Amino acid sequence: MSISLNVVLIIITLIYLFLVIRSIRKKNLQMSFSIFWLITGIMLILALLIPNLVENISSLLGFEVPANMVFCITIFVSFYLIFNLTVSLSKENKKNKELIQEISILKKRVEDVEKKLEDNK
Repeated sequence: MSISLNVVLIIITLIYLFLVIRSIRKKNLQMSFSIFWLITGIMLILALLIPNLVENISSLLGFEVPANMVFCITIFVSFYLIFNLTVSLSKENKKNKELIQEISILKKRVEDVEKKLEDNK
């Protein structure tokens, strides 16, 4: 990889890390997800700064082409993220259902109290 491409990729990764940190500060990103994105950015910078790191790791793990290792890791990480987001979505749906039930109960109580007040007048 040429030095100019390496420098451009490092700059892009630093911008990426800056945006992640900014999202954390503005509380737009949950801490559990932000840790993943920060680690990803740091790993990208390490892979760019250490020459032949990806090639050495891929040959150590038995991949013939480093791109195959990168795609394999990307697919597994994507599946992990999709699973985590599905779990989070399921939890939020359960909370929404419980809140709707509580609101309905409270509405019924308010209606009952209003009816009693009208009857007493």
